[in-house]
Amino acid sequence: MDPKEKQELVRQYLEHVAPDHSLESFGAGRSLEVTLESVEGEQAEVAARAVSMLREGRELPDREMMAMEAIILPGERPVIDIFNGVFDAPVEPFGHFDNEPYRSSIQAAIPSIGRIDVPTSVRIPYAGTGFVVGDGLLLTNRHVAELFATGLGRTGLAFRSGYEAKIDFLREDRKDAADYFDIVDVLMIHPYWDMAILRVEGLPEDRSPLTLTVDPPETMLGRDVAVVGYPALDPRNDIALQNEIFGGRFDVKRMQPGKLNERADLRSFGKTVETITHDSSTLGGNSGSAVVDAETGKVVALHFAGIYLKANYAVSTADMARDSRIVDCGVRFDGAVAAGSGPWEPWWQSADRHTEVRPSPGPLTVTGGSRKNAISIPLTLTIELDDTRGAVASYDQVTEKAPLVDPDFGNREGYDSEFLGIELPAPEVTQAGLLSKMDDDSTLIPYQHFSLAMHKHRRLAVFVAGNIDKRPESKEPEPGRDYTRNGLNGFTSDSSETWLLDPRIPAAHQLPDRFFTKDNKAFDKGHLFRREAAAWGSDYAEVQRANGDTFHVTNCSPQVLGFNRSNRRGIWGKLENEIGRADDDKLVVFAGPVLAEDDPIFTGVDDEGAVRVRIPVRYWKVVVARAEDELRSFAFLLEQDLSDVPLEFQVDEFWRERMLAVSDLEEALQILRFPDAVHAADQFGAT
Repeated sequence: MDPKEKQELVRQYLEHVAPDHSLESFGAGRSLEVTLESVEGEQAEVAARAVSMLREGRELPDREMMAMEAIILPGERPVIDIFNGVFDAPVEPFGHFDNEPYRSSIQAAIPSIGRIDVPTSVRIPYAGTGFVVGDGLLLTNRHVAELFATGLGRTGLAFRSGYEAKIDFLREDRKDAADYFDIVDVLMIHPYWDMAILRVEGLPEDRSPLTLTVDPPETMLGRDVAVVGYPALDPRNDIALQNEIFGGRFDVKRMQPGKLNERADLRSFGKTVETITHDSSTLGGNSGSAVVDAETGKVVALHFAGIYLKANYAVSTADMARDSRIVDCGVRFDGAVAAGSGPWEPWWQSADRHTEVRPSPGPLTVTGGSRKNAISIPLTLTIELDDTRGAVASYDQVTEKAPLVDPDFGNREGYDSEFLGIELPAPEVTQAGLLSKMDDDSTLIPYQHFSLAMHKHRRLAVFVAGNIDKRPESKEPEPGRDYTRNGLNGFTSDSSETWLLDPRIPAAHQLPDRFFTKDNKAFDKGHLFRREAAAWGSDYAEVQRANGDTFHVTNCSPQVLGFNRSNRRGIWGKLENEIGRADDDKLVVFAGPVLAEDDPIFTGVDDEGAVRVRIPVRYWKVVVARAEDELRSFAFLLEQDLSDVPLEFQVDEFWRERMLAVSDLEEALQILRFPDAVHAADQFGAT
């Protein structure tokens, strides 16, 4: 975060928590003095000086900024320890939480809030927080449930193979005791909100359901709330500050007081949803926490996300009560409201049909066959939407940096399974419901000389299957033509290519060019099927068509420069180089990312705004060649952090260490099945 931007956020934060929302009152009255009274010496002086500098509009040096964050922020929105189900005496400005009815109301809720663990996962210490909302029912976040479950909606939900989940209602600081219960079923993964309903077995009476209020959040703005959950250390944010706020102790039950604030829109699972905000000090493990009205003990919202120094976001229980499907599950509300046909309805219809729809675009102005949607946030943005597929790049209006692409996709035959003279089908995705579909319901998307399948939620290809013909007559079928990259692209000078969305599938299922150009150079646009590998044909037009097809974002995966580029010693590029130098004139390549559920999250932007994307750590490639009358296949698994390893390609010790059995690669991928011919031709372990 830019220092000036952070300073402005700190200033706004202090105004928000000051007694009369004025920076001038900070330090003149109770707030700053109480915050600093437990801090001795020079550090307190630095923080007080920082407040004065903010009042005067002066830029804060690093030392003053650190003091502001490390003292004032945790002082104004503290984190309270819980021991034996009782929260410690709160500090100001929340000392009144120690009085009635606050203490009794909050403590009555604590026993029914627990930590959701995934014991069979070696990579995830725990998934998040959940709380009891009905007879054997738990409420948590969709992104928590998806760590161990698959599916969307109310049907077809299942635990991931080999996974189980439990909830522990204790796990307090200064106490190692646990209180585990098995999560036995997934009843709902909501297609609109970041929420899920689970069934837990064997709950005793002292883990009774919490009551969710149907009171509109607009009537409760500014009310005291308590977030109860299990904050975890978040490596994406300031580690020192987190240690200061949370005392270096994480993953245990805490009470985090704050205030309920106004509504706000937020991007969530590819759509913009209306949320309610609060300002408690939360971290990643708070996902799924109950936001409890401190006075009544009723749940007002389900916490699901937060942006440092800005706001925390939650799903309003009043909004949930308007969705009859949630009520029908047996969730306990304090009253009844008329069921509404809110913005979640199209997403439920989509989930029930097992197809995807775009969010309702709202009031539309039709101009020249396109639709314009004005959104105030409070800036007014105008977004052009294609009539059927969402925001797509029009082939007749692309920038001069876009490679030449043939817009008539009717001539694309895609991957040729008989290319090597022996039938070799493309891999099969075992969970077809995860894939994006074209209008004819096909999930294998054809291009010139390759095909691919797109994961509609991860917005990345699950795999690409390509044919490579290296014969000179195929690489340059018409002598005298320009077969350079610029020549095939139609460029007159060197330029960075603009990659295009594929109009045959929804734009929401693809990561647009903007994601890669506005990522502060974090990632290369890594070809899954290499441009040079695809660029062959019987005439120049076919070579050029194949070249252009590789610049669709569907064929792109985020790879760091040192992994992707061979001229930077990138291992992915090096392997592609060695495939290009192989003696065989014809090869088949299958490739893709390992789409792991715990891949790290990168916050970037797409064509609609901020977006959080899981970035694959590992990539795989299977090379298949023909030797006389039989096939031979070679499978490789590469990690993005191997970019500095010196590389030479033969199947020697260097590459042999990165080979694995095709069956083991299938095990790692989980959702892909290679054809039997690839298994039979596997060269893993061969001499």
